[in-house]
Amino acid sequence: MKRRMKRGLTRGLTRRLTRGLTLIELVIALAVLAVLGTLAVPAMGSMMERHRLRAVAEELVADLTEARFLAAQGNAPVHLQAAEGPAWCYAVARQSGCGCDRPQPCQLQQVRAADHPGITLLQARAVQFAADGTASAGTVALFEARSGARLRVDMSVLGRARLCAPQGQAARTGPASAAVAPC
Repeated sequence: MKRRMKRGLTRGLTRRLTRGLTLIELVIALAVLAVLGTLAVPAMGSMMERHRLRAVAEELVADLTEARFLAAQGNAPVHLQAAEGPAWCYAVARQSGCGCDRPQPCQLQQVRAADHPGITLLQARAVQFAADGTASAGTVALFEARSGARLRVDMSVLGRARLCAPQGQAARTGPASAAVAPC
């Protein structure tokens, strides 16, 4: 008899455990997920903004590297023209004075602000790569995200472009393993 009672109790517990979740448990789980989601959204937005900032700066570094290569390969100067402000742009061209405000036949490459929403080009200067691939040293561009994060693209005398974080700026603009060196 005691055995039957034990079996009956075990079957009752098993049935009870296999029923699933109660409505209260589901509501609590959804509330916890909603709270965690609202905490993650701002962090995700700022991470995306830092990613866009780094992407546009790295794109400029890549375009400058390609322009240097084209100058050396073609034994002819290659130019980078840039326009600052919220509707910024830059273009790589074989001719000096080939602006970036609209597509032109003299352009080899054109990048516009519309391609990179939320990023502003605060400071830019024209660069000329000589036939040997050298260029004048200094800051080529300073980009800023809506959050105020900034990245700078500098040029060495040998025509090598590099990405750096200006003084006082957080050097983290992406994953933990992808820190940007200070300028």
